Amino acid sequence: MNIAFRSATRTRTRINAAALALITGLSLPGPARAEESPAPAAAGVTTTAPAGWWKNGSKPAAYVVGVDRVKTHGALPSAYVKSIEPAIVGFGGMMQMCSAENYRGKRLRLRAWMKTADANDGGAHLWFRVDGAERNAILQFDNMDSRPVKGTADWQEYSIVLDIPANAIALAYGFFISGTGQAWVSDARIEEVGLEVPSTNMNSNRTQGLPKSPVNLTFE
Repeated sequence: MNIAFRSATRTRTRINAAALALITGLSLPGPARAEESPAPAAAGVTTTAPAGWWKNGSKPAAYVVGVDRVKTHGALPSAYVKSIEPAIVGFGGMMQMCSAENYRGKRLRLRAWMKTADANDGGAHLWFRVDGAERNAILQFDNMDSRPVKGTADWQEYSIVLDIPANAIALAYGFFISGTGQAWVSDARIEEVGLEVPSTNMNSNRTQGLPKSPVNLTFE
C-alpha cells in the first residue's frame, strides 16, 4: 500500500519527552484535532493539514502545518511542519491512523523523503506505532529518537520498519519537529517488506545487551 501526501531539543531530555508523549498521548483511537495556526498562507502553501491528516504534538499551537507545492520532491508536493515561536520545549507535527486488519502478521516499512531547515534543537523525526486493543497498549514503536535529522539538510529518504502482531488493532504514523525549525516530508509510503529487512522497533531494541536470565540472585 502506498500513502502519499498528495495534496534532543536543546538537551537529550527534550527528545525523551517527545518520545514519551508520542507513546502515551497518541494511543487513543480517535485523537483530538488541535486548532490550526492562523498564520497566513503563502502562494502554493496551505496552513491546514491535508485530507486524512491532523496536527498533533505536545505543543501544537507553537507550530503551523500544511501542504507546500513549492518545496517538492520529484513530482509530488510536500507536507510540512514549522515552528512559529522563538523557543519551544515540546514538539509538533502531523499524523494519521488506520486499521491494522489487513497487515497483521506482516513486516511493514514506513519510508519518506524529508528535508529540514534550522532544526537545531531536537531535529525532525518520522514515527510509526502499532497499537493493541487495550488503552495505551504499544506493541511496536519507533520515532527515530536515536537518529533525528538535525540542522538544515536537503532531501533524503528515511525509514522505519515494524512487525504487525496478530493482536494489533491500529497503525499510527506521522512526522514531527522537536523544538524549533521546519521539516518537509514527501512521497511517504507504507509497504510490506521481507524478514531480511531489519526491524527498527525501539521496544525490542531496549532489551538488547540484557542477560537472557537473572544473574547472581544469591549475591555471591
